[in-house]
Amino acid sequence: MRQLKLHLLIAALSSFASFQAAATAPQCVNDKSGTKGVSNQEINQSLIQATDPLTQAFAYSNFEASQKAGYVVACELEDRFKSLKKATKDIAKVTKAQSSVKAIRRECIEASLQREVGNQGYSCLKDTPKKFENAGKSAPCLNSSTVDFIEYSLNQALNCMSSDRTPIDPRFILKKINNETAFNFYIAYNGGVGMGQLTSNPVKELAGWKEDGEFIEGNGRNILETLMKSQNPACKPFRDIMKDDLVNPPPRPGSPKNYCTWVSPGKGVARNLIYSLGYYVHVRDSIVKPALAARAGRLAANQDVLNYLTLVAYGPQGPSEAKSLIRRLRFSNTTTPVDAVSRIIKNNSYVRQTEVKMNELLDQYKPGVPHSPADKKGDTCLK
Repeated sequence: MRQLKLHLLIAALSSFASFQAAATAPQCVNDKSGTKGVSNQEINQSLIQATDPLTQAFAYSNFEASQKAGYVVACELEDRFKSLKKATKDIAKVTKAQSSVKAIRRECIEASLQREVGNQGYSCLKDTPKKFENAGKSAPCLNSSTVDFIEYSLNQALNCMSSDRTPIDPRFILKKINNETAFNFYIAYNGGVGMGQLTSNPVKELAGWKEDGEFIEGNGRNILETLMKSQNPACKPFRDIMKDDLVNPPPRPGSPKNYCTWVSPGKGVARNLIYSLGYYVHVRDSIVKPALAARAGRLAANQDVLNYLTLVAYGPQGPSEAKSLIRRLRFSNTTTPVDAVSRIIKNNSYVRQTEVKMNELLDQYKPGVPHSPADKKGDTCLK
């Protein structure tokens, strides 16, 4: 019964949000010009069917925002919401959690979504993966509510994973996601799965794996352990979804039969974001920072340098390339942060690509306007 009420609530909220936006926004937020011709509605339908803790929190947030904005909410919707609220007392705490990092603007997510990224996508109605080509009419039409969900989920995950450690810089996460998937969270193929383009190795590093009946711990296990102990209310939906992952590692993302675990709206997006951000933290703090500190302690204290080198680790050669680049560029305590960043961009093709794709995002975000240094850094995409 509780799941049915939630299902009805989310369906009503989705319709309500779409109704609010109809007068000012196109139906397919990821195809504002209509040139891509997207029409597939299965991703929107999957979100309506989701009944997981993250989607509950999102539905609550959407409802409260509508009330505060002065919208008249249907009596039937309000009754359903009250019933859900009685069954989920902690949701209000989640939606009001204070963040130690700035949030990524919805407008920049929308701008990124205008990009053509191709590849194969998967819808997960009833948790069954169904493949489609992410181009033309077979590509998903993302309505306003689904884009709201992307924004909400990403910023809640950034809030959660920035507690109890050096906060994650959302500008670099924006650049990474924009470069790899342009927020098409349903993309999955053998090169990467979901919004964070996960592969099996990051999942093994965080959750561990079983081999010949024996459990082997990953080097980044502490990331999930910290999540499970976190008192940050923003972590609760993610913690509830992944409560068993430290004991029973989730299916690896490399196989199509497991894709829904990592791309389905709700629990798939939640797990993908936490593992993606968790692995980012692991690479930054446990691999890149020690390697940089051994040669240039002052640079290791500079967050821009540290984050650009962490981006290097997402190129074809992985984290080993970041350590190799530190050696090749002969960084020392006399190297300035500005010079270090310039040399990293010049000497790494993956980082250069993220900068190029960021310019494409800015072309959509601020059409016809020259890109300022703050734009290129990602500062204007934060709020």
